[in-house]
Amino acid sequence: MLNSLNKLFKNIELSWIDSVADIDSSDEFFDLISIFPNLERIFQDAREKNRDEIQRTIRHIFRSYKIFFLIKSGKFSHETLSQGSINKIREKVLNQHFQNQLIIPIILMYHDIGRYIDNKRHPYHSYNLVSSMKLLEPFGLSDIEKLLIRKIVHYHLLIATIYTGESTYYGVYSIFNDPEFIKLFSHEKIINSFIDLLEVFTYIDILGYYYTKIFDHYIKYYDEISSKLKIILGIWPDKELALKKSKLYSQEWLEWRLAGALRIFQFVETKPYLTKEFYYNKLKESIKESGNQILSEINWDSIKNQFLIHSYKIQMRYSLALLMILAFGSFQRMGLKINTGVSYKLILFWTLLSKEIDSRSKNNPNSLWNVFLEGMPHWSKINNSFIEKMNKDNIEFIIHNANHEYDEIKEEFTLYLNFNQIVN
Repeated sequence: MLNSLNKLFKNIELSWIDSVADIDSSDEFFDLISIFPNLERIFQDAREKNRDEIQRTIRHIFRSYKIFFLIKSGKFSHETLSQGSINKIREKVLNQHFQNQLIIPIILMYHDIGRYIDNKRHPYHSYNLVSSMKLLEPFGLSDIEKLLIRKIVHYHLLIATIYTGESTYYGVYSIFNDPEFIKLFSHEKIINSFIDLLEVFTYIDILGYYYTKIFDHYIKYYDEISSKLKIILGIWPDKELALKKSKLYSQEWLEWRLAGALRIFQFVETKPYLTKEFYYNKLKESIKESGNQILSEINWDSIKNQFLIHSYKIQMRYSLALLMILAFGSFQRMGLKINTGVSYKLILFWTLLSKEIDSRSKNNPNSLWNVFLEGMPHWSKINNSFIEKMNKDNIEFIIHNANHEYDEIKEEFTLYLNFNQIVN
């Protein structure tokens, strides 16, 4: 498999991947499917159901493979990464690759195959397809290696979304209630491999999009997240203590999380003034200048320690565009200027959401809350009409009138914020 992939991608350029019109009908695509024949039916079904989505998925898979082979060969370059950082990423990739040369290529191929079913829940759907259809059987892997791959596919957004602030370390709650994942805990080395592979995958995954720009500071913060996840998972089988540790790390990460809407994760340290404190001060200034009755009467410490005390339980799903709109009134991929203002609506949203989930959690105070956005336009289709409707009254209405459900098996809540109520 690896030799076939290497031969295929040796002659494919990133420029072709990014520009080819119908990648799902290209000779190169059919060459790839010939290496993974058990995906032929899935891609055909996906093409019939949602061709635009499967085109994006295939393009991402191709780009991820090309990035992987460039990194492995030492030929990768990125305009916003120093050679030192590229070397560190390469070392991490090679360390994992040499332990088993099949695992990373398999993860890259299968991690997004469920997007056509539901792109907001695609990690689960990809995992479920791999599991239910026994898609890993042809590769001669051990049972524990197959389980490791399935769980990486299942939780492949964990590190990335902790970093962007959409999720928290408390997201491990799902892992601790996953009976299949718990089987991995009997193999201490495998648990560390899970985190190390997840970190390596995350680099490749985000570089698998043509518009991605990552900077040297990513290395430091991904290392920190990975180290803390290893500490949390290493506390098992003391689940209660592990969750306390994940809660502590999440609360320590709160200001960073809130500043994710300001794209702190991407641009911190890229200019002398773009320090963590600069971003945090922007958040604090937003409530001082809000004129909002709820926020104007409280200080920043009260917001963190009282109003957002339960926010660590909230795991936002595909929410970054919404959070940026609340902060700026627009979706933008740029760093903050010194005089850029931040709207109070961002903190208002988090305050109201945290209060709402607290009021609905009385019988299950420790449960996780997954928050999905329904009717939210794709970031590329957000217009001024939608932005104008994101006022205080509508934010409060959407949160207060959200439907929720409780999964007795997973012991998790799901909250649905319905934007159709203001879009239509």
